[in-house]
Amino acid sequence: MRYGHSSTCINTRKMVLTPNKLPGTHTPHIFYSGIFDYQKLIKVIAGWFANQGYEFHENVFKHKVPSPSGSEQEFKFSGWRKVTEYVQFWIYVHGHIWEIKEIEVLVDGEKKKMAKGKIKFVFTSDVWLDYNGKFNTPVAVKIQKFLHKHVWHKQITGGWEDECYYRMYKLHRVVKEVLNMSTPTNASEIRY
Repeated sequence: MRYGHSSTCINTRKMVLTPNKLPGTHTPHIFYSGIFDYQKLIKVIAGWFANQGYEFHENVFKHKVPSPSGSEQEFKFSGWRKVTEYVQFWIYVHGHIWEIKEIEVLVDGEKKKMAKGKIKFVFTSDVWLDYNGKFNTPVAVKIQKFLHKHVWHKQITGGWEDECYYRMYKLHRVVKEVLNMSTPTNASEIRY
């Protein structure tokens, strides 16, 4: 059975059993080298989570002492959103920026402080089922197995996973727009 016991759902990324989590989806990356507005980038990511109704968390923020090549920062952001009383979406952003140097750039005739460096972003998402732990007895687990297999199968495989993935991908696209890496249009923007 694909979704098994309430406390054992397979995560295909790591092939480890984890509680109430659906298999992970595709993990988009962004690699960028050049000039960017660091403050705007972080503000847009945090703002996107808030605007989409996610509770935002800054889980990790590391800043290494600058060297002659520049400073280095690593951060991990996450956000969760309750979809139903049974389903919860999680989106994670892991960013690593290195060789950061502050420079002045002429933007629209005005001098503006920007950053120059290399960036790597990794986006992941998870769909958590029964995040409240309501199916925690042996009888409830059997009911949950039945519901996953016969009643909610299409919602699980074709609904919740897809919706969470496309929401994560919208954040991916927004970050690319801030870095001037893509156009503001997208073929899948009408989804969710």
